[in-house]
Amino acid sequence: MTDQTTPLGLDQQLCFALYAASNAMTRLYRDLLEPLGLTYPQYLAMLVLWEQAPLNVKTLGERLQLDSGTLTPMLKRMEQAGL
Repeated sequence: MTDQTTPLGLDQQLCFALYAASNAMTRLYRDLLEPLGLTYPQYLAMLVLWEQAPLNVKTLGERLQLDSGTLTPMLKRMEQAGL
C-alpha cells in the first residue's frame, strides 16, 4: 500500500500536514528574523510584550502557551541581548 491508499499513510495524516506547515513558517521567519538577532519564539514574545507590556512571566507564558522551563531561559537570553 502507498501513503495515498491507507488511512495510516504519512500523507494522509493531518498532524503531519500541520507539522510540515509549522516548519515551513518557522523557516520563513528564521530568514527574516536572523538579521534582527531574534528567533521565532523570541519574536512571538516581543509581539506579546509590544501589545501588552508590562507582563509577568506567568502571564507571558500563558499567552505564548509556553511553560516557565522553556520561557525563563529564553527571556534571560533576550535580556542579555539587550531586548
